[in-house]
Amino acid sequence: MNDEDTPKNAYERTRLRTAEVLYAINDGDKLTHKVDVALIILITLNVLAVVLESVASIKAGHETFFQVFEVFSVIIFTIEYIARVWSAVDNPWKPDHAHPIRGRVRYMLTWFAIIDVVAIAPFYLSMFFGADLRILRALRLLRIFKLTRYSSAMTLLLQVFREEARTIGAAMFISMLLMFVAASLAFVFEHAAQPDKFSSIPAAMYWAIITMTTVGYGDIVPLTPYGKMIGAFIGIIGLGMVALPAGILASGFNNALHRRRLALEEQVQDALQDGVISEDEQQDLDKLAQHLNLNKADVQAIMEAAAHQRKTAEGGTCPHCHLPLDQITDDD
Repeated sequence: MNDEDTPKNAYERTRLRTAEVLYAINDGDKLTHKVDVALIILITLNVLAVVLESVASIKAGHETFFQVFEVFSVIIFTIEYIARVWSAVDNPWKPDHAHPIRGRVRYMLTWFAIIDVVAIAPFYLSMFFGADLRILRALRLLRIFKLTRYSSAMTLLLQVFREEARTIGAAMFISMLLMFVAASLAFVFEHAAQPDKFSSIPAAMYWAIITMTTVGYGDIVPLTPYGKMIGAFIGIIGLGMVALPAGILASGFNNALHRRRLALEEQVQDALQDGVISEDEQQDLDKLAQHLNLNKADVQAIMEAAAHQRKTAEGGTCPHCHLPLDQITDDD
């Protein structure tokens, strides 16, 4: 951090420290770890409380406890949300959030910020409605999505979804088109035989979706020969169509991990230009690895490979035949 970037007053220092804790800027910060663990435990207990509260016998004997715990949780989550919005301008991983107004608005429109709002919205909405409506109680279960902030796998999954959104959308469009055609044909051939189950094309869509996804509950079964042919056809087609988004996601995962490793490799190569990785450079590498959600084994393998490659180049020795590089010709 340059002198110009150094906080000049207690307000800026407090905001910067808040960002360091909430956005895990400094690797190994004990307070950051404690806050993360506390929030993970609180989110888990909230989900458990919502589940237990749905059991009438448990709720009847502990209704006051559930209400107090809900108020306490909402207060903590509200403070967390306000603190994140306030300190978003100091998050170095998001330079586009640096503007005091536009930056905070950009943060409030991110996935994690929206989830934070959804986590506390049911409580405040129930205050306006004057009662804890069923739909609002069900929305409280969405607090489990707050855990995605602390899961590197979920963070990577969301990134892959964003990158492959158009490809996945194209696959889903084709699937929906086939389902619509299958439902329409099933309605034409099965309506006369089963007017109660194939009463309309929307009703037949349920059968088409269950068949194409290879679930097959068996509650609706085609009886006519043409209906059975359609069912067999979309059942076979469904095997490939259902697997297609999974293949796209798997390929996206592999590409994302490859790009993350390349980014760290480039950083390691830059750090090794003088032949030694200083303490400051090592800290920067650790921060980058943490930001990219790479495990220690991957980081160690990348650093060893980069060091070996540089040592080989400086020593003039081929890693395969162990001959001096100046003695190897193009024919070799």
